[in-house]
Amino acid sequence: MSVSNETLQAIIREYNGFELSAEELELVRPEIDFYLEQLAILDDLDLSDTMSGRLLRMPSSDESSARQQGGE
Repeated sequence: MSVSNETLQAIIREYNGFELSAEELELVRPEIDFYLEQLAILDDLDLSDTMSGRLLRMPSSDESSARQQGGE
């Protein structure tokens, strides 16, 4: 999956990034393509048997103190 220069320029503008010329975009294109390839690999991972780490999060000491004092 490749991203057009126009799309990259729009993303850069949206995030208030530095304006890049077409030549500069071509310099960073290999990194962007590699990143997108890695995202595709992550998309294909079967995590159906994996428990979410967010479900097992222990409250920090600050959160525990706030609950004990009626703060939450």
